[in-house]
Amino acid sequence: MPYPISVSAIDTTLLTRNEARKLRRLELKKYQAYEIIAKFEGTSLEQLFSPEPTRYLCLTNLCFGGVGGITTEQVSEIFNTFDGLAGIRLTHGKPYSFALFNSTASALHARETLHNKPCEFLNGKVLFIEFEFISVELEKSILQDIYSNTAWISVQDRSVIHFGYSFNYDSNEVGLPSLQFPPYVNLLLEKIRKLYPFISNMEQLTVQHYPIGTGIPPHVDSHSSFGPIVLAFSLESPVIMEFKNLQTGVIVNIDLPERSLMILKDEARYTWSHAIRARKSDLLEDGRVRERNKRVSLTLRTINPERICYCKWPNLCDRNIAHLKKDS
Repeated sequence: MPYPISVSAIDTTLLTRNEARKLRRLELKKYQAYEIIAKFEGTSLEQLFSPEPTRYLCLTNLCFGGVGGITTEQVSEIFNTFDGLAGIRLTHGKPYSFALFNSTASALHARETLHNKPCEFLNGKVLFIEFEFISVELEKSILQDIYSNTAWISVQDRSVIHFGYSFNYDSNEVGLPSLQFPPYVNLLLEKIRKLYPFISNMEQLTVQHYPIGTGIPPHVDSHSSFGPIVLAFSLESPVIMEFKNLQTGVIVNIDLPERSLMILKDEARYTWSHAIRARKSDLLEDGRVRERNKRVSLTLRTINPERICYCKWPNLCDRNIAHLKKDS
């Protein structure tokens, strides 16, 4: 894979000041994406990317996994137009994949054709899953803190605690300022920002305890109340989460392992509902039935101070409701 150019090495002498600023911003985003890949692979940029062209192409911001990724058919439709394609390796939940060619020349031709160009075939939905993001020791410490808390409230068949801000389940809106964040939140956010620099400080935490056999109805986190990124951690046991595209009706099941982190943004955040079906077992892709255990989830969000959303999907957005309430 060709070694990525550094931001400081960009030649902007023939560009206007505004063009140069945009180019540097784009290159910085790409460089941050390369750093994320290196951290996932446990190596350095120098070791991961070759200074000379190779037969391998790294496809940044492309992964497999239903919501948050692409399908094999989509990638094949793109790369089958190039001679010398030997294979494609899609990663699950990681924001990158790989294309292998029979020769360096073939790989270089594909890169020159696709690099820095928009691709009409791709429709990224942006869901990331970090497996074993939380260590066993930290999970134990967090659960001890959670179970010692006495501020639980009952919501349907599960128990809930809110930090930062409360949540009004009747109006489906963020509520008043609530309890301060527990200390473990800073530990989690510090680690997240090392892998995903675009993650900002979170302002609201919802902790939910799911007894065996319980779930949560299909929903989309309030557009007007919350920001563009949602972080969700699974503790104690895994569960299958069901995602439904509100525009097409397509349903995708995602397996969330214990101690994992899920990041929702863009389409996965705004145009797909998510739910956990109330049942005592889950059917896995390999045909096995996995019995459920009790589970704890941590969901972190930012707050929209104006309670108005400006997302790209007005037909699915509650912004009109927010405007009506504001004007009344």
